[in-house]
Amino acid sequence: MNTTSLPDTAAIKDARRNNPKMRERDLATQLGISEARFLDAFVGDHVERIEPDLDVFFPMLNAAGEVMALSRNVNAVHEKTGIYEKFSAGKHASMVLGKDIDLRIFPKHWRHGYHVAKPLGDGSMQRSFQFFDAHGDAVHKVFAREATDIEQWNLIRDRLRKGDAGPVFKAAAAAKPTDAPTDEAISTLRETWAGMEDTHQFQAMLRKTRIARHDAIRLIGEDCAERLTDDALDILFDRLSDEQVPIMAFVRNPGILQIHSGPVRNIKQVGPWLNVLDSGFHLHLRKDQFAAIWIVRKPTKSGDIYSIEVFDDRDEQVILINGDRRGGDVNERVSRWDAIVGALPRA
Repeated sequence: MNTTSLPDTAAIKDARRNNPKMRERDLATQLGISEARFLDAFVGDHVERIEPDLDVFFPMLNAAGEVMALSRNVNAVHEKTGIYEKFSAGKHASMVLGKDIDLRIFPKHWRHGYHVAKPLGDGSMQRSFQFFDAHGDAVHKVFAREATDIEQWNLIRDRLRKGDAGPVFKAAAAAKPTDAPTDEAISTLRETWAGMEDTHQFQAMLRKTRIARHDAIRLIGEDCAERLTDDALDILFDRLSDEQVPIMAFVRNPGILQIHSGPVRNIKQVGPWLNVLDSGFHLHLRKDQFAAIWIVRKPTKSGDIYSIEVFDDRDEQVILINGDRRGGDVNERVSRWDAIVGALPRA
């Protein structure tokens, strides 16, 4: 869609009035605009622009107490309720290492921020801080809860509030075609993969070989990666719920990685969505957009680590799931995880 056909503020507000129950993200997609551009149309109503100053935001947010953290990509939504604890700032990567809220943050992608005080049909108010990248795509959102200290929440809003003419959102660049990996790169991939001592070396290996993550998994060979059947994730979550095996579930977008550590209990299928609806943790996965599900083996000094990785048809990772290895080396919990994933049906 070219810029001359994009809806103006009045058209966006008309669309909201005509579709009162549609989610902002879905309505924005229908209008052919970014979610941030949609929100920006309501500045002066229930929306305020704020500075995406993370070194101010996260330390102040800690004092607000319990809130809900939401991170997503196109086909996964990850929600955790808790307190933003142990914020550590970094130029290229920052962290929140709380008991419940566990984040890896990549600040260069946090370009636009808003405070939203959305009136609901029951007369209550839904308060949130929402952050977006240069294109207007959502990076991270924080929602107030009943236990949230609203006085501290408002101090954050006031501290970060800005009054300007409004942002300019960059059009997303068309995906560049990638060259097929050379035989030399594939050989380096296999040699480096076999020599890994820590899973954190995985990203460095991809940068070194210049091979995309999904391509690396496809190319590495069946001794390290096996394709699973389309129903493998349903089977996995049913087994995890039945046996209460704790996991680590990672959902990422370019600006953030959000992690859940612990068991999953209440699994519910609704249309194309696989949902985890537990107290303090909700996960929503759009199964009809899955293109491939893999079991991936990564060698480490303390033994092989088995992961489940799901990709969509754009070769973007939807979710990564590991056994919960907090507390040290391979133990009974990890052995149970390995047994469950080892029994999943291969494609």
